[in-house]
Amino acid sequence: MTQLAGRPAPPSEFDLFSDAYLRDPASAFVRARKEAPVFWNEALGTWVVTRRADIDAVLMDWETWSCEANGGRLPVPDEYADVVPPELMAEIMIGMDPPKHTAARKVAQRGFLKPVIEALAPEIEARAHRILDGFAHLGAAELMETYCLELTTQTLMALLGLSAEDEPMMRQLRDDHFRVLASGREPMPEPERSEVWARYVAAQLRLRQLAQERRDGDGGDIISLMAMAKNREGNDALSVERIAMHLTEFAAAGTDTTAQAMANAILFLSDAPEQRAEAQADPTLWARVFEETVRRRPSAPFASRVATHDAEIAGVTIPEGDIVWLALASANTDSAAVVDPMRFDIHRDGLDDHDHYAFTKGRHTCLGAPLGRTQGAIGLRVAYERLPGLRAVPDQKQDFLPLAMLPIRRSLQVTWTPSDAKAPESKEH
Repeated sequence: MTQLAGRPAPPSEFDLFSDAYLRDPASAFVRARKEAPVFWNEALGTWVVTRRADIDAVLMDWETWSCEANGGRLPVPDEYADVVPPELMAEIMIGMDPPKHTAARKVAQRGFLKPVIEALAPEIEARAHRILDGFAHLGAAELMETYCLELTTQTLMALLGLSAEDEPMMRQLRDDHFRVLASGREPMPEPERSEVWARYVAAQLRLRQLAQERRDGDGGDIISLMAMAKNREGNDALSVERIAMHLTEFAAAGTDTTAQAMANAILFLSDAPEQRAEAQADPTLWARVFEETVRRRPSAPFASRVATHDAEIAGVTIPEGDIVWLALASANTDSAAVVDPMRFDIHRDGLDDHDHYAFTKGRHTCLGAPLGRTQGAIGLRVAYERLPGLRAVPDQKQDFLPLAMLPIRRSLQVTWTPSDAKAPESKEH
């Protein structure tokens, strides 16, 4: 990494591993946007970009700002390099540039088209009710694992056409993939490194097996759609190795990010009871609740890129080969573009137009955004219909997997009044 004399430094209190950052990532950038909109973070060895206009420019210029940083620099242990070679890690969906990214996305997005997601909506709602049936009478629960992640995992299993025997693997894979992604900047100590990679490689082999088995099938699940896809020459569009890697990305992004957003929405609504009451009275507002939640606190606070040549951002020269982290949480709360940006407001202008960066922007806009939006809104609506007084326990201890790029909430303690809990409506679920 190039060392530059006099490179801009962050504000003295800036710390991506602090409790304050984990509690509210957006708050960490308020001072930086004013004093050092582009700065060097010594702890991570990356540049950090904080202003919305600058982030927008980087996201829209893939030729200058490559996605190679997301996969091409991940350290693969020598003992697994023959199974998961570094060049395969470089071909994760968020680690490719056109034209390779364009071809892979075209195949994968078939499983996330609007008709597919709309057809799945009744099943998402039915699963949400079934999950809540198990504990609605209790009056208190840890909701992250028991509901948010449970719902998103069950939905993913349905989308992939996987059976119960593969569910433990997929649940673990979501955490392991995020940890592997973070390892390029936040190395794993032993024995964690060996444990994570052993599970990760075993999951890759299982997913490759499933993709191969579905090559000649006729299923409508995402694995089958990717496995059966052909290129113009009539050959398989994607190798089983790449299919498995993309499925790994779906296991992480398709479960954890939406679950994180649902948990964050509950936290925001616990501090905004009047807006919670409005959404409970008007179910059409739940989509706006979800949208405002991911604007105010995106599940992934950063996107990363690498400079393909010396380039300038806000008067700062970024040398070729250096990595930049784009602070999406900062872009979403930049007062130069957003009115009263730190306020949680479900009536905010622009929400219907998705005027924020929670799912990034441009060629790498999140493939699963339609699923996340549908599932998040349904999951929240059903939870508050069944548990009208649902609220987060005040001042609970923070419980995160403390990764700067992807701080993952592991638990959320909530309460409600058992006598107010409602049975589902008469329609079958």
